[in-house]
Amino acid sequence: MVHPTPTQRQLIASFTSVPNLAPIVMNSGGSYTVNQMRVGHDVGRANCRDIRIQDVQFRVNPGAGTELSTPVATSTWRRALEIGATTYVATYDGGAATKDLVAGGLIETDTIPTAIAAANSRIFVRGVRTVVDPTTGQINGVNMNGPASQGFRTVGGNQIAGNGTLNNSGSGGGNVVWPYLITGIPDIPMACGKVVMDSIGQYLNDTNTSTTGGFIKRGLQNVNGEVIPWQVQGVDANKMQLQTPTLAPLQQQGLNLLTFVIMQCITNDINANRTLAQLKADFTEIATLVKTTIGPYGLPVLMIGLACLNRGPFNGAQNTVKNDYNDWLAGGGDGFCDVYIDLRPYQGDTALYADGIHPRSVDHAAMAPPFAAAMAPMLDPYYRPPGYVSLV
Repeated sequence: MVHPTPTQRQLIASFTSVPNLAPIVMNSGGSYTVNQMRVGHDVGRANCRDIRIQDVQFRVNPGAGTELSTPVATSTWRRALEIGATTYVATYDGGAATKDLVAGGLIETDTIPTAIAAANSRIFVRGVRTVVDPTTGQINGVNMNGPASQGFRTVGGNQIAGNGTLNNSGSGGGNVVWPYLITGIPDIPMACGKVVMDSIGQYLNDTNTSTTGGFIKRGLQNVNGEVIPWQVQGVDANKMQLQTPTLAPLQQQGLNLLTFVIMQCITNDINANRTLAQLKADFTEIATLVKTTIGPYGLPVLMIGLACLNRGPFNGAQNTVKNDYNDWLAGGGDGFCDVYIDLRPYQGDTALYADGIHPRSVDHAAMAPPFAAAMAPMLDPYYRPPGYVSLV
């Protein structure tokens, strides 16, 4: 079927996320006043125009998963987009060089004129941020490594208009923070989505690199040879319970810029002895918002549920809840789960895991191809699975 040329804004590149590191004081370890960063992002199947960059000042709390509107101190941002040998310095609010970002806030650059991100290419986003008082003002970050990832603090100066690797001479460590979203308008239909994840989905016990980083990133970076643009929202100890619209309202922003949402978080909920009824209620609350949000192609966003993987330390009752939850998703989750993906056959033997919980690197590598294969139908943003239940 021939679909019309896209006209709506959407996520266009990978390695975007909600910050998930505990904040650090800007000048800790030195007299630093500026945080500088540069990260690569892979564009999906389409050439993309009218590009904008979003940043946020909230985070998922490591070791807990709660959504927090921190750091508290206002930060001031500059962003630039690097495509090949050309760097496009972004503006805000119709031409301002900088924009303040407050606790709990989201900012977006102006459309970057003339910049075209080529299909299947790698672009880079540069960033500079400051705080009013670097002796007390904190900055957030991410604990994942993206392509050519750089993040450090310096005493003054900035390299926002530069090109290529940043000069980090005389700098202090951290932080890098990925954009919340990189959006644009593609020239052909292109899927994109976010993943709500815990430490298993994020990368723990896999290597933390731009080409590994857990089975989900490995998979989405190569779906039938294509990158599906993605955003991740997750951290260790995260729970689905904590990612509902009620408890994580800020992280629901931008759903209309996506074509699917993947829910991987579940193992910590079961380990905390949440009941099957509670798990169903949490999934249903999240899925209701997702499936009633209209995405960039005029269709509701798809809700994808991943099976809870086997976990060695689960007791008998917890294993029963795990199996019942997976069976519920497999049966369509009362109309709230559009696509179900079960990777238990590929996760390896939990007895060989270091802790019985987190898959080894070899297991992440084994799960990535079947995960990518299951995602292949979603390459078409117009795809509706058999038996699809619409809530709108």
